[in-house]
Amino acid sequence: MAGKPEDQQVIVVGLGYVGLTLSAYLANIGIGVHGVEVRDNILSSLKNHRAFFLEENLDATLDKVISNNKFSFSKLIPFSECNRTFIITVGTPLTATNQPNLDFIKKAATEVAHSIKNGDLVILRSTVKLGVTNNVVRSILNSANKKFHLAFCPERTLEGAALSEIGNLPQIIGADNNEDLERATQFFEKVTTTVVKVSNIETAEMIKLVDNMQRDTHFAISNEVARMCNVVNVKASEVISAGKNNYPRTNLATPGPVGGPCLEKDTYLLNDSFNLSFSLSKTARSVNEIIVDDSLSYFENYFGERISKSKIEFKIAIIGLAFKGIPETNDLRGSMALRVIKALKNKFQNIQIFGFDPIVIEDETRELGIKFVNTYDEATDKSDLVLFMNNHPIISRINLLSQAAKMNSGGMIYDYWGRFDSISDLPNRVVSSSWGSHSVSLTQVTHE
Repeated sequence: MAGKPEDQQVIVVGLGYVGLTLSAYLANIGIGVHGVEVRDNILSSLKNHRAFFLEENLDATLDKVISNNKFSFSKLIPFSECNRTFIITVGTPLTATNQPNLDFIKKAATEVAHSIKNGDLVILRSTVKLGVTNNVVRSILNSANKKFHLAFCPERTLEGAALSEIGNLPQIIGADNNEDLERATQFFEKVTTTVVKVSNIETAEMIKLVDNMQRDTHFAISNEVARMCNVVNVKASEVISAGKNNYPRTNLATPGPVGGPCLEKDTYLLNDSFNLSFSLSKTARSVNEIIVDDSLSYFENYFGERISKSKIEFKIAIIGLAFKGIPETNDLRGSMALRVIKALKNKFQNIQIFGFDPIVIEDETRELGIKFVNTYDEATDKSDLVLFMNNHPIISRINLLSQAAKMNSGGMIYDYWGRFDSISDLPNRVVSSSWGSHSVSLTQVTHE
């Protein structure tokens, strides 16, 4: 493959969801990649030629590129006499107060600073608030007293379909001078079909945040509709589906508990970049998060003392723990299911929570404080409240009649994604309900 020699020796710092898929893709198109990762569980999985998370075709690709020596990995950046391209992909989590935690970025930049040579290209791919590339990463790299190229080139793939998208999505390239811009462009022209060069680094940083902010806001509109429909005898699913039926100027999303490692975090990163007296994006995130409080108040109103003061354990089953079900993922980061679990424990005392997910395994749920089971039948057996949390296709195929027959009398099946019409004649006096149709469900129970 033609190109600068340093582009044939790529160091990817951080082998999480972004770094590992990028490494596998680059190695698979013939670029030699060395991944740097400090977490033992990830390195252990890679020694077995496997990823620590589910991603279509990723394990097969890793097996291929590791076996043919195109991809290697270690805890530290290896020494080299040659020039290299460094790509930083470490995580940028939020603190407990939703502030950006830059510890991983600073550590990764410091390690790269110890290894770069004159002429090396450094690409920051981690999602950050505005100014981090220049004010933090560039500042740390400058301590090496080397002449390097720096660009911000955000990751834009859909988790669960990253390998198929990397080579096809337009790659945003932001740099602060023409030389750095062209160096980063030369690299990504070998990776993807289209590159989009922007004026400076901050523009590229903002594009990534704005892309996810607009998606979060799009969902918030639908969730606002659902909140309104919850207090009247109207179904949000019908309002949305009928309203956009063959009508070109309405395209509302399905309302539901949207979260995840991007939509939840990026809105906070964007708002932390500015000091606006009013923020549409922050309001939208609040609307998407208030689903939890609204639904728990609904459960308390429906069950009364049975859930709030019961002396007998109230069993809750949560089906779908990952932050989304399409494309399939086992990623729990930012999952609204985790918010629901925490809120349930804080609000109600004498409850037991069972969980099932078609993709997530028990080891990944140990810190959630729930009883993990291997089938949804086990989760719903003798339960009082069943929550369908994500949009995995398996949930749409669940037979509500058979599940209600396993539940305790007077229970509720609640679908946060509104896939099932409310049914008032389920076995055991169980009622089905959905986010966006609270009053419809309560009306049916009243009329039984």
